[in-house]
Amino acid sequence: MNSFPSESQYLLLMELGFQDWFNARWISIEDVNEVARRLQVSEIITRCDLQSAVRSIPARPETMRVWISSLAPGWSHIICLGGLMPSPPEDLTIGGHRLFEINFLGAVGEVDLPYYSEDGEGDAEGLGLERYRGYWEGLEILPPSLEEEMEMFLTLLGRITGRFLDRDWASSQGLLCRVP
Repeated sequence: MNSFPSESQYLLLMELGFQDWFNARWISIEDVNEVARRLQVSEIITRCDLQSAVRSIPARPETMRVWISSLAPGWSHIICLGGLMPSPPEDLTIGGHRLFEINFLGAVGEVDLPYYSEDGEGDAEGLGLERYRGYWEGLEILPPSLEEEMEMFLTLLGRITGRFLDRDWASSQGLLCRVP
């Protein structure tokens, strides 16, 4: 439970083009098509890697787009590509699923506390629950910088889901979707 990623999660996201903004969800549903169904996507545009998804977004998208990928056994990852996530996180967790959401606002120097939802119920302080206490081991609770705070949260979520964000994940084939 106290492992660390082999490379900086924060720097990987910066390299992938998320310097100004990053909104993502980790959800305990393995089937990306089921995640897309729950998000009520209006269209699956294509299967592609994250870099291709980021490059495909027009300067002023008319509709919200998300990239949904497999992350680890039992887990999928959703990255919003412009704007905020379209549906309330609680809706995605009905049926006993868990979800974590991170909002990073690099342009204004903020990281929101991760949001937690389980089985349709939300909890803004869910990462403090007893069941996740062991995952905090070795992490600095009050990091001194934005980069270290984001790194801490991404490391924590990697520990919980069983996989840190990495280059193999970023180059995997996910679903690029339009959402209403």
